[in-house]
Amino acid sequence: MILDENIVLTEYKEKEEYSKPNPSVNVYIALFTTAHARLKLYELLDILQERVLYMDTDSCIYNDDGSEACKKVENMMGSKLGDLTDEIVSKHNANHIKQFISAGPKDYSMKLDTEKLVSCCKGFRLNAEVEEKITLDKKNKIVTDENENMKL
Repeated sequence: MILDENIVLTEYKEKEEYSKPNPSVNVYIALFTTAHARLKLYELLDILQERVLYMDTDSCIYNDDGSEACKKVENMMGSKLGDLTDEIVSKHNANHIKQFISAGPKDYSMKLDTEKLVSCCKGFRLNAEVEEKITLDKKNKIVTDENENMKL
């Protein structure tokens, strides 16, 4: 029901079939899995310390300086459940990141050794038009405050 030009009243009724507990779902296993994954991430951060450039709930981008810490992390990588995965290799078919910039959570861009650009920007569907406007260089200028105002 439209109350005025700025307010619309909506109502909903929950269908009973959706409010019944699902017997094939175990909330406790889901909670344990999420908590365990978080502990593994904390363990990784503890090992890498200041080498960490970016982290999210399920990922970590770090500077591999060849140290014992980085070798320890490399030994934690594998293809089994619970192992770490090097997505630069497995997902992007590259060996390392040449340039990386992050403007905050879920907002980063990187250039790989294959010259491929990989970007993530929460709230934007990254297509050719958006990637043309939010480039690695523009994001770098925004983060380093080289441009006070920038039209995207």
